[in-house]
Amino acid sequence: MQKHNAHPLYCYLDDDEITLLKSVTVSQSYAAEETIIQAGNRSRDIICVEKGKVSIRIDGEDGKLLEVARIDEGNLIGEMNFVIPTRRTANVIALSKVQADIFPFQELCELLKTEPTLAYKVFAALNLQLRDKFIAMLK
Repeated sequence: MQKHNAHPLYCYLDDDEITLLKSVTVSQSYAAEETIIQAGNRSRDIICVEKGKVSIRIDGEDGKLLEVARIDEGNLIGEMNFVIPTRRTANVIALSKVQADIFPFQELCELLKTEPTLAYKVFAALNLQLRDKFIAMLK
């Protein structure tokens, strides 16, 4: 399967499929230090950082937030929670002004139910993202 473009969720989609997926997308801006995702939240939305950088933070043993990763623009947040329904495991905080595209869980699922080829390609893109993050953790 040939990659279509560098966007993490659109990488296997053609132009018509990208337009279809964008139909459920919500764009959101965040200010520096604004919380994008709070640990414990039940949301299963996928978020793509289009511009800016975010910090992934967990509660440390001393009760303070501990940064475990930084995510640059062009990467997804929440793809694991989309696939495996759990509460959010980390806080995601904007480090700068962030522009994000949000793929709401319910709307995305409804779309993917009606478009099995699109679903296949979106899940292939999610698997690619999860693989890349896992490999990065091993380095």
